[in-house]
Amino acid sequence: MDYTPFSYRSRHYVLLSFIALALCMLLTACDMSGSTSSSNYGTGGNGSGTGNSNGGSAGSTGPIGTGTQGVQVFVEPDAGDRVITNAIDGAKQSLWLEMYLLTDRKIINALESAAHRGLDVRVMLEAHPYGSGGSLSPRGTLDKLSAAGVKAQPTSPIFSLTHEKGMIIDGNTAYIMTSNFTLSALGGSSQTQNREYGIVDTNQQDVQGVINIFNADWNHSNAQVNDPNLVVSPENSRQDFISLINAAHRSLAIEAEEMQDDEVEQALVSAAKRGVQVQVILPAPTGSSGDSNSQGIATIKQGGVTVKEDPRLYMHAKIILVDGQKAFVGSENISTASLNRNRELGIVVADQNVLNTLQQTFQQDWGDSTTT
Repeated sequence: MDYTPFSYRSRHYVLLSFIALALCMLLTACDMSGSTSSSNYGTGGNGSGTGNSNGGSAGSTGPIGTGTQGVQVFVEPDAGDRVITNAIDGAKQSLWLEMYLLTDRKIINALESAAHRGLDVRVMLEAHPYGSGGSLSPRGTLDKLSAAGVKAQPTSPIFSLTHEKGMIIDGNTAYIMTSNFTLSALGGSSQTQNREYGIVDTNQQDVQGVINIFNADWNHSNAQVNDPNLVVSPENSRQDFISLINAAHRSLAIEAEEMQDDEVEQALVSAAKRGVQVQVILPAPTGSSGDSNSQGIATIKQGGVTVKEDPRLYMHAKIILVDGQKAFVGSENISTASLNRNRELGIVVADQNVLNTLQQTFQQDWGDSTTT
C-alpha cells in the first residue's frame, strides 16, 4: 500500500516533468546546433560548391596540396618522342599506360618490344576519341598491342571520355602529361606542332595515387583520391582549379586549349578585379568553324584578363602558374566536360626548377602570341 500523501506525489511528478522538459529542450538545442554546423560545412562559405551544380563529383576531396617537390619536367615539341621511348625501353618490370590518343608508331613499337621482353605491359585507350590523330584507330591499336602480348583494353565506360595522359614505369615513376602520344604532340609532325608539358614524378605518394587510379579504371571501379597534390577529374579538379585561382595574390599565367567553363571564367575575372595580373594563352582559331573559345574569351577580357593566341604552336598545354610559387600541369582543359565528366589527371608542383622552366616557356610563348 502506498502511504505517500497525494500532495507530495503531485509535487514529485511536477518536478520530474520539469526535469524531462529541460532535458528535451537541451537535446533539441544540441540537434539544431549540429545541423547548423553541418550546413555551414557543406556550403564551404567561399562559393566553391557551386561547381557541382554542373554535374561534378562531390564529397571526395580535401584541401589542395602544397605542391610536390623533386620532380622533373619536359617540354614539347622540343623533347620529342624520345623522352617517352627511352622511358619505355628502360623499364625493367612493368609499364602501364592510360591514354586518350596513341598513334605514334615509335611508341607503339616500344610498347610491343617491352611486352616481348616479358614486362607487364598494360594499355588503356579511349575507344571513342573526337580525333584519332593518325591512321590507326583505337581499336586497331589495341588489337595490334594485344597481338604482341600487351594487356590492352578500352578505358572505363564510367566516364564520358578518358582524356588522361598518364604512364607508370616499374611502379615507381609516374608520367603526368598534357600530351597524347601522337606526332603533333611529340614533335614528329611536319604540319602541326603542339606546346605540351610532362611531369616525371618518383615521389612515392604521388606514384601510388596514380597506380590506384589506374587500377580503379582498369577494373571499372571508383577511385579514391587521397593525395592532395593530384588533380583528378571528376573527383577534385574543379575544386582545385578554383582554389588555385583564388589563392593568387600577384599573377596567374595560364596556357590552355579551351576556355569553356563559367565558374573558372568568373574566378579568373574575380582575380583580375582584385589586382592579380592574369595572362592567358589559347590556340589561334583554325578552319572555318570559328573559335569555340570566343564566348569564354569575351567574358574574361571584359573582366580585365589579358588574352593572347599562339599562331606558332598549337596550344594544347594545360598549365596554371600561381604567383610563380605553385603550378598545375595535367590533362584537364578549362571546360565543364573536362572538369565534371571526364577521367583526367594532373598534379600540383612547387619544385622551383620546374616552375622556372614553366615560367620561361610561358614568357617565350607570350612573346610569340598575338593579342585577341
